[in-house]
Amino acid sequence: MPVLLDLDNTLVDRDGAFSSWAASAVVEWGGDESDVLWLIDADRSGYTPRRELAQMIQERLTPPCSTDAIVDRLLYEHVDVIECYPGVVDELERMTRAGISLVVVTNGESEQQRMKLRRTGLDRVVAASVISAELGAKKPDRRIFDAARAAAPDDGCAWMVGDHVTVDMAGARAAGLSTAWVGHDRPWPETWMPDLAASRPDDVVSRVRDRVLRRGVPR
Repeated sequence: MPVLLDLDNTLVDRDGAFSSWAASAVVEWGGDESDVLWLIDADRSGYTPRRELAQMIQERLTPPCSTDAIVDRLLYEHVDVIECYPGVVDELERMTRAGISLVVVTNGESEQQRMKLRRTGLDRVVAASVISAELGAKKPDRRIFDAARAAAPDDGCAWMVGDHVTVDMAGARAAGLSTAWVGHDRPWPETWMPDLAASRPDDVVSRVRDRVLRRGVPR
């Protein structure tokens, strides 16, 4: 059975990388600590459209560059400092050695997401990657989950590992997948529950591996 994996804030610390980049960019643009906090909040973990956020930056900080230039910086510069969460790569490699197929399924711009996979080495660990910009559908649309399942052997019992309650967990649940939530110390907000949950990404991946192996990996 395949295990589908969200990328940002599930396998890689996207928010940590963006916060680090924001601190240096705001200083460059003449802002202060309150502007850094504003930018991190306005970013909404990447869910604010990049052009909209660039225009907000122009209005607040008036940097000496175009909106297009800010969009490019928002898309790509934080990737230079992005890293996987501790223990994640080791746990994924244990999965692959056990014969479990791994597929990244992520919303985002194609080159940005593939740069993250290359920088972290995840492109050498997973069997496939399905990116919303390439498919023309994004989570929680069922089509992207179906495309990810089609990228690896599937016995009808696939898992989805992710951090976003609506985009990852509710979307996967509606698509018929088992759900594993990366909580990052947050309380679960819904009346229904995911099939598995833990705070740390490596712990979630490890628990999913154990569940899959108990059931048996299709050959």
